[in-house]
Amino acid sequence: MMNVSFESLVEGYFIITPENLIFEVKGVVHPKHRVIAYLRYIPENGQKKSGVNYQKIYDLGRRENYLESNFPEYLWFSEVHGRVIQSVTREKIVSILNPVEYLAHMKNHRGTKSELHEATIALVRKLIHWTGISWSDIGVTGSQLLGIATKESDIDLVVYGNDTCRKFYDNLLSNYNEIQGIIPYSGDSLNKHVAFRWGDLAKDHEILRKIESKKVLQGFFNGYEFFIRLVKRPEEIDDYYGKKQYEMMDYCTTRCVVKDDTDSIFTPCTYTVESSNNTILRRLVSYRGRFTEQVTTGMSVRAKGRLEKVTDSMTGDSFQQLVLGENSSDYLLPV
Repeated sequence: MMNVSFESLVEGYFIITPENLIFEVKGVVHPKHRVIAYLRYIPENGQKKSGVNYQKIYDLGRRENYLESNFPEYLWFSEVHGRVIQSVTREKIVSILNPVEYLAHMKNHRGTKSELHEATIALVRKLIHWTGISWSDIGVTGSQLLGIATKESDIDLVVYGNDTCRKFYDNLLSNYNEIQGIIPYSGDSLNKHVAFRWGDLAKDHEILRKIESKKVLQGFFNGYEFFIRLVKRPEEIDDYYGKKQYEMMDYCTTRCVVKDDTDSIFTPCTYTVESSNNTILRRLVSYRGRFTEQVTTGMSVRAKGRLEKVTDSMTGDSFQQLVLGENSSDYLLPV
């Protein structure tokens, strides 16, 4: 287990269980004795880590079905969320993989390095130079953190801290086209990227190509695709498990106006909205990276997701939010 406290587990970290299941930590707020994490890799034919072959699972529904059939103890009914969620208890954690520590290890590694390894370190050096953050603020996640990367793997990075992330994003946005080696999605690569990320929304691919081509937390570097998550630290979140109660409602579509996109760069991302049809709809939220940088303040948008009632347990104040990304057909698009 790497040097990290249970309480500091956030997006970007991975957890390994006694059954060699690999879970990805989701979000920043967790119960006291367990961490909310989604199954990501299962031991099967595929990529190898320490003698175990792994298979990656993309679809959220398939992840839940696999656990229900094989390891139902990782499906837990959360009274706060009002539904079953995937999670891992303290005693079931065999290893915690820390993105920042592993990137530091990669930086100092003196053995034979793969092209992906060298490209990752080169990209981070450039990002640090152009954005002014430090090595202690950035980590590597995904298949490289797990030690199962192949020549076809991507570079998955994560930056931590509210102020650091905002500084990072502002400087990256200003200098994106000046950073040698970084290439945005365009042409065929853009088409493939949109088809992979938004495959169920074929009729909207034209507008999605425009949106994806403008995002700066992604692209190519030295031939490798990269994606960067920006994540707040737990102490920066005015929230804790149980402060808010959630009630699941129906899936729906809605139209609204974006009033504040301040937290749209983060994972999880949030858009404050105002709707004439649903006056208590206040937010659009997503735990999926594809919804970051999606729309901006002032835009009229249409969205599809799962409606949820949120009640503050301290004040009794309640509102509704639309959760995006639980289904592959969910969307958030300008009108």
